[in-house]
Amino acid sequence: MNREITRRAGFALRMLSLGAFSCMALFAALVVIQNEELAKLVPVSTARTLSILFAYIVAMITFNYALAIKGRNFMGWKSESLVMLGFILVFVGMFLPHAFPVSGVVETKSWLPFVSKQQLMFKPDWRYSGIAALSIPFLFKGGKEIVALFRERRDSSPKNPPAR
Repeated sequence: MNREITRRAGFALRMLSLGAFSCMALFAALVVIQNEELAKLVPVSTARTLSILFAYIVAMITFNYALAIKGRNFMGWKSESLVMLGFILVFVGMFLPHAFPVSGVVETKSWLPFVSKQQLMFKPDWRYSGIAALSIPFLFKGGKEIVALFRERRDSSPKNPPAR
């Protein structure tokens, strides 16, 4: 197997790994946000929520960069930045509805008089999920850049000298 095929396969595996890592980071972020013991240590606030958000974004970026360097398939700053920005926008679009939920009161009635309860419930505010749609142009443009880069490298390889 030649080096270019290995590079392409490594890049594809890295993108699959980044997608899986993003899903795992989203799940972990939601668990951390809803952790009541952590809320005792660091009170629930916008600053805490945004620091958790940015910590997971930094983790995604370093994970991608470490895999790119280790696999020797870094595709250039422009295309890598576009793809990472797309993944980050999807992550943010799925994280924010849970991070800043809407609240509602649910009343449970009882057949006994004066025993009904009112309970405060939080539901994700899905209006924030539209941010994920902003990732489409970035992923599309990053994909075009990477395909062009692969095509350029294939055309300039020693097996296929450029046509004159």
